[in-house]
Amino acid sequence: MIVLVLLAHVVVLPFYGYYRGIDFTRCLLMVAPLAVLVAVAGADQLGRRVRACAATLGIVASSAVTVSFSGGEIEAHFHFFVMLFFITLYQDWLTFLLAIGFVAFEHAIVGVLAPGDVYGHSPAVHAPVKYALIHAGYVTAAAIGAILNWRLTDHADAATREVTEQLEYDNSHDSLTGALNRREFEIRISEVLTRIEEADATVVCVLDLDRFKIVNDTCGHPAGDRLLIEVCWVLSEVLAPEDTLARLGGDEFGILIRRRSVEEAVGMAEAACAALARHRFKADDRTFAASASIGVLPLFGQVRYVEEAMQMADAALYTAKEAGRGRVHVHHQGDAELNRRQSDSIWAGALLDALHEDRLELVYQPIVPTVPNDAETGRIGEILVRLCEADGSLISPGLFFPAAERYDLLPALDRSVVAKAMKTLAAHYPVGSPTNGDLYTINLAGPSIGDETFRTFVQAQLAEHKLSPSLICFEITETVAITNLAMARRFITEMRASGIRFALDDFGSGLSSFAYLKNLPVDFLKIDGNFVKTITHDVIDRTMVAAVNQIGHEMGLRTVAEFVEDDATLAVLREIGVDYGQGYGLGRPGPLTSWLADRRPAGSGAAQSTGAPAVVA
Repeated sequence: MIVLVLLAHVVVLPFYGYYRGIDFTRCLLMVAPLAVLVAVAGADQLGRRVRACAATLGIVASSAVTVSFSGGEIEAHFHFFVMLFFITLYQDWLTFLLAIGFVAFEHAIVGVLAPGDVYGHSPAVHAPVKYALIHAGYVTAAAIGAILNWRLTDHADAATREVTEQLEYDNSHDSLTGALNRREFEIRISEVLTRIEEADATVVCVLDLDRFKIVNDTCGHPAGDRLLIEVCWVLSEVLAPEDTLARLGGDEFGILIRRRSVEEAVGMAEAACAALARHRFKADDRTFAASASIGVLPLFGQVRYVEEAMQMADAALYTAKEAGRGRVHVHHQGDAELNRRQSDSIWAGALLDALHEDRLELVYQPIVPTVPNDAETGRIGEILVRLCEADGSLISPGLFFPAAERYDLLPALDRSVVAKAMKTLAAHYPVGSPTNGDLYTINLAGPSIGDETFRTFVQAQLAEHKLSPSLICFEITETVAITNLAMARRFITEMRASGIRFALDDFGSGLSSFAYLKNLPVDFLKIDGNFVKTITHDVIDRTMVAAVNQIGHEMGLRTVAEFVEDDATLAVLREIGVDYGQGYGLGRPGPLTSWLADRRPAGSGAAQSTGAPAVVA
C-alpha cells in the first residue's frame, strides 16, 4: 500500500509543480529520485527491510518535493504528518527513525541553506533554525503519538495472541494433567488414518488404571487427581517425544504410538504398563500401586474411522481387565472375545433404540402341572421379552441381554417389561373381574432388586393400572439373591406384603443353595434346568432334582422344573413329584396378547378355554 502511495506521488507531483509555474523538465528531474525509490521498494528480490527503507525515504521525500513545489506554504508541511502516519504502519523502528531523520535534515539543513524552498513566510526565512526547531517539535510530538499507538497496538496484539494461544491450548488439552484431551486425540488418530499405509505400524492404546476408585474412596478426590498427574509423568518418561499421550476422561488415557513394526509399538505399550506397575503413589500414609490395563489396536487394515478405532481399542482394554488386569491385550482380526464385545456394543445401541421407540415385545411360555389337576383352574406362565427390529423380526434375549448387562441397561429393561406387562394384563383383567387364579412370572435383574426406587415404581404401576398383585410373580435368580442376601430378603418381604409372589430361579446353581433358601421368603422354587435336562440318564442329576424338590416341599414351596423338552423328562419329574414343568416339550413361547385373547376371565362373556393351556408357536 505504501509503495502504491509513493507511485501515486511520482505520477501526480510533476503536474502539480507544472501547475505551480515550475518548468516541467525541472519537475521531472526533482521527481526522478522518487521513481528510483519506487523501483527499489517494489523489487521482490531485495530484502523486506531494504524495500521498506526505500519506500520510507521516497514517501518523506515526496513531502519535501510537495513543500518545495508549493513555495514553502505552511499547509504543504501537513503532508509530512500524513506520510508519517503511513510509515508507522510498518511498525519498524528503523523506518520510523529514518523518516524522523529525513524530516530533521529537511528543516534544519535545507531550511538554512535554501530557506525559500522550505519556508514560505518571511519570519521563517530570516530565522530558519528557530522554525526548524518548531517544526521538529511538532514532528516529534506526532512521532510520540505514533509510537504510543504503535506500542499499545503491540501490547494489544500480544495479549490477543496470548489469549488465543491459551484458548487453543485449553481446547486441545486436559486442564488437570496437561495431556491432550479426547477431542485432540481423536483428531490425531483421524490424521493418521488419512495417510496410513501398509508399512505403517501405528497403534492406538487405551489405558485404564486398575482400582483407581480405591484411591478416591479412601483418600479423597484430590489424592486421585494427584495420582492422575503422576501417571502422566510416568508415561511421559517412558514414551518417545513423537508418541501422543492424552487423557480421555476419568482414569482413562489414550496413547498413539508409531514404530517401524507393530511388535515394537506393542513393546512400548508393555513398557508403559510395566512402568506404572512399578510406580508407587503415596497419600495419607498409604501406598498404592498405579497399575493399569491397556488395550492395543494396530490401525492398518483394521479400521477406517476414528469411532471404530476407539471402540476396538476399548474392547481390547476390557479384555485385558477381564484377563486379570495389569496387562496388555492386542486386538487382532478374528479375535473372538473382541468381536463379542463389539457385538455387545451394537446390541446395546439396538436395545436403547427399542426402549425409546417402545419396540419390546412380550411373549408367554406356559408353566404346566406335571400331573393334570381339574380342580386347579388357574394357569401359570412366564412373561419373556423379545426385541422387535425395524423389519418386524424378533430377537431373543440371548443376543441382547449380555449387552444390557455390560452397559447397565438392565434396570431400564426391567422397568419397561414390568410397565408393559402390567398395562397388557390390566386390559385383560379389568377392575372387579376374577383372576381365575392365573399367575404371570416376570424375571428381574440384580440391579433392580437393589434399587429402592424400583419398589416404588412397581407399586405405582399397580396403582395406575388397578391391577391385582396376585397376578404377578417376580423371578429372581439364585446367584442374584445370594450376592446380597439381606437386600434380596428385604425386597422380597416388602413386595410380598403388597400381594406379589416370588420364585427363586435357577435353584441349585449356587454353592450353598440350601443354606440360603431358608432365609428367602419365596413362593416357588425353579430348579436349574442344567440338572433337569439330563435326569433321564444321569443318576446324580436326578438325585439333585429330587433333593431340591423334597426340600422345597418341606418348606411349603411349589417346585418348577425348567428345560422340560420331552415326555420322558416329564415322566421322571412326575415320578419325583415336581409340581410344574416348563420347556419346549410343554409349550413354546408365543405372543402374550394371543395367549390372553384365548383365555378370557370367567364371567367376561367370552368363551374360556379348558384343559391344557393354549400354546402359541
